[in-house]
Amino acid sequence: MNDSILGLAYLVFEVTDPDAWHALLVDCLGATEGATSAADTRAYRLDGRAARIFVARGAADDLVALGFEARSRSAMWDVAMRARDEGAFVEECFDAHARGRHAKELVRFDEPAGLEIEVGYGFADDATPLDTTRCEQGFVLGEQGLGHVALGAEDVNASRRFFETVLGFRLSDEIRCELRGGYSVDVTFLHVNPRHHTVALARGLTKHLHHFMVQPRSLDDLGRIYDRCFDRGVAITKTLGRHPNDRMLSFYGTTPSGFEFECGYGGVEIDDASWVPSVHDRISTWGHRAPGKMRDLHRPTQETAR
Repeated sequence: MNDSILGLAYLVFEVTDPDAWHALLVDCLGATEGATSAADTRAYRLDGRAARIFVARGAADDLVALGFEARSRSAMWDVAMRARDEGAFVEECFDAHARGRHAKELVRFDEPAGLEIEVGYGFADDATPLDTTRCEQGFVLGEQGLGHVALGAEDVNASRRFFETVLGFRLSDEIRCELRGGYSVDVTFLHVNPRHHTVALARGLTKHLHHFMVQPRSLDDLGRIYDRCFDRGVAITKTLGRHPNDRMLSFYGTTPSGFEFECGYGGVEIDDASWVPSVHDRISTWGHRAPGKMRDLHRPTQETAR
């Protein structure tokens, strides 16, 4: 089994409104601002690592890079060689770029849909205590890595093959169904560690990213984050609900860049020795309703917006 990759290490966004992103990540979701030497970039922490999310100023308003943690230096180079075998151009990053990501070394290349993949090892921790006032029990990371991402794929089979062959991902399951209005859903979910999925692949997206997910450890923290998003005027796109495949209790909201975020609690963990992939015929078991004008009915007051 290809076990070169431990998990998702970080996300890199290029955004037109970094201040609005700061408000979402810190004031709503409960991240702690960190530090980075990358130019015109802010870093944010969710655990003991020096950075898990990088927000760079730019015009894309999209995810521009996925960072993965390799098991070792040799594992990083194994990934690089497999990427080259698949026809990708691999760039070696030993200096400023790696330092900006708090890694000893990095390699980077594009996956089939054009999103940059960065793979590194030796990521630095930060001894400075996290600010846990907004997420008291912290977030689920560790061996499960940083949450998950739902990515656009021009050719889902080609993207799946790349993630499986180069990065060692494995199939978790699929969701195939049709929503009202004739909209077809066909999503493939892939895992690389016990987290049910680190990557989901779907056609038809206008950006690289449909959403990213972060996972608080406690149900109460999920509830408090949900409340803060309402109180601070974040557009909620899907109310609390549960998916049939990962069984996570979650809600979705809109980021300042127009794509979505998911915040979830609980969820299935995969044991590859016994897991059997399946196909689900619905997106949600319950909930995840579009709230319509709910945000207009719950406008933030001066007191709740503080």
